[in-house]
Amino acid sequence: MQWNWQNADWPNFKYDASAMLASEQRFLQASGELIGAVRHLNDDDSSHLRIELLSDEAIKTSEIEGEYLDRAKARFVGSSD
Repeated sequence: MQWNWQNADWPNFKYDASAMLASEQRFLQASGELIGAVRHLNDDDSSHLRIELLSDEAIKTSEIEGEYLDRAKARFVGSSD
């Protein structure tokens, strides 16, 4: 798979919206279910989930740069975990 900027037609990005429709509908359904579930979390669970998501993002972002972080080191200061 090429990066978008490697395409000969870059930056004239074109796509077939109908080919993506089923995936888009699955995404919207799943995201709606997730939002509904998250709304039922208490404040502590919500904070814990936020820390986990941000930690995951920090780890994955560093991997793009070739650096592999220990999950414990990726935790944010102030976490009660």
